[in-house]
Amino acid sequence: MTVNTKQRILGYDALKAIAAFLVVLYHVGMVDFGYQEGVYYYPTLVQVLWLLCACGVPLFFMVNGALTVNRKYDLKKTLTKSIRLVLIGSFWALVVMCIFAFRDHQLSPFKFESLAYYWFLFSLALVYVINYILARLPHWCKCVVVVLLLLYPFTYNLIWDIMKFYNQNAPFMTWRSGLFTLYGVVYLYAGDYLRQNNYKKWIPLVCTLLGFFLLSIEVIAVVNYTHVQFEGGNFCFPTFGALLLSVAIFLLVKEWNTSNMMLKRFVTFLGNNALGIYILHHILMITVGAFFPFIYESFVHPVMALIIASVYTVASAALSQLILQSRLAFLLKL
Repeated sequence: MTVNTKQRILGYDALKAIAAFLVVLYHVGMVDFGYQEGVYYYPTLVQVLWLLCACGVPLFFMVNGALTVNRKYDLKKTLTKSIRLVLIGSFWALVVMCIFAFRDHQLSPFKFESLAYYWFLFSLALVYVINYILARLPHWCKCVVVVLLLLYPFTYNLIWDIMKFYNQNAPFMTWRSGLFTLYGVVYLYAGDYLRQNNYKKWIPLVCTLLGFFLLSIEVIAVVNYTHVQFEGGNFCFPTFGALLLSVAIFLLVKEWNTSNMMLKRFVTFLGNNALGIYILHHILMITVGAFFPFIYESFVHPVMALIIASVYTVASAALSQLILQSRLAFLLKL
């Protein structure tokens, strides 16, 4: 494993590694969170701790914000990065389609829903364009956009959680994911802001406690409204709970460093291959599921799920490193 540790910010590599692992852990989805049909659900301790998975995608946005917002990209470079993201996401979605076609013995591999596996790449492409536009407008325009997004969907979803927590029959609709991914702009600028500013040591603790509390309220509201186990993933991203918890992790890790060269190289290895982990773990999981479907037919102990996620994370990083060292490197590079 040859990784260049020069001119890299180890804290950001650690954040990217954490984000990638949390995304993989969420997609493993093999833990029993204690939901029983017909019984009013309150999250177990495992369920609450699993809400850390809600920070996976937000941390990706935040690290991107810390690394890119302060840079002066011209229109050509911005469009190039955005188009590359769309093409890379589309290519790997096609790979997923083909694997599904092979597994299901279908003649046509084209399934539009397979694009959803890489929705983050498409959203990031859009966020880059939005950032380019806002960077050329007065600063107050950026502030207005962030405030509007904090009002909707963040505040909107919080109101829904509170209403459903107290009254399951309240006629109020929530909008948390799907095509509405502009909330990524909030995380992008949050990462840039936290990069530039100092903070009190008690802030991460408060953000952690309040974040877990708000996400737990969300779990109670969503599970008892939909009557489906809610693990705390996609729905959580445009919520204050996920935002606060992500801020806490970002602040705690952004300046992390170590003198242990082996650990430093490993974290750099994961950080350098974070995009590859995000892309390739889908491929590995779908492939394994195609040949060994029984693996995903039952729940496992939380510790076992952590081990499985760790294996997929390291295996995806290793495969990513091999691709980056080949002529196919452009498939994993922005």
